[in-house]
Amino acid sequence: MLIREAKQSDFQEWSRMRTLLWPDTPDAHHSEIEPYFSGNSHNPSLVYVAENPDGGLCGFIEISIRNYAEGSISSAVPFVEGWYVDPEFQGQGLGKRLIETVEAWSLANGYKELGSDAEIDNEDSIAAHKRLGFEETGRCVCFLKTIG
Repeated sequence: MLIREAKQSDFQEWSRMRTLLWPDTPDAHHSEIEPYFSGNSHNPSLVYVAENPDGGLCGFIEISIRNYAEGSISSAVPFVEGWYVDPEFQGQGLGKRLIETVEAWSLANGYKELGSDAEIDNEDSIAAHKRLGFEETGRCVCFLKTIG
């Protein structure tokens, strides 16, 4: 399977996979995907997709550059904002290849760390991160209150 940067023709497939990963969206993630392809997005700032043998997409990884990542010593850290592989392609090393692609890009661009996170109850994602060498740096419950 081919890992490559996302291109405009991937819009619908990327939207499909994003909606499977994050189903609570009113517009199938178009408001996040459109700025990426117009060059106006900082989150994500880089997207790689996995192309299956039939030419369709079966996975993606989204990266932003954060000013801070929990446990990091760097002032700018590539951060995995989204990481997804279609269920029928899981367990074949594709998720690992997506992470390795981002690691290679990060090193080539002068970064020494890669951050990520997972929902506190997503044991599958936590286990996958640990298998790939990520170290858990903390757990928290985040809050936000709209006040205006």
